[in-house]
Amino acid sequence: RRSSERTMSAILRSRVARQVLTGTRGFASVPEVMRAAVVRETGPSSVMKVEHDYPVPKLAPGGVLVANKYSGINFIDTYHRSGLYKRELPFIGGQE
Repeated sequence: RRSSERTMSAILRSRVARQVLTGTRGFASVPEVMRAAVVRETGPSSVMKVEHDYPVPKLAPGGVLVANKYSGINFIDTYHRSGLYKRELPFIGGQE
């Protein structure tokens, strides 16, 4: 490799590493809202509603945001939804 290629590669690696480590790396494609199975009150399965305009969570430093194509509702979600296990409301199903 030529010297200029090595230098440019090192600069790019260090810039990306710095952005990742400091949490300043941004992505323009993160939407403001998402679809989510939301429980706002405890009760039967009918209290869980799919909302198409639920706010996308804000990232904490060092956090990650994952886009899921598919998600499922599991036993722990049904226990929380029914009120059997207490949990702050509202919450999004698909926690497992």
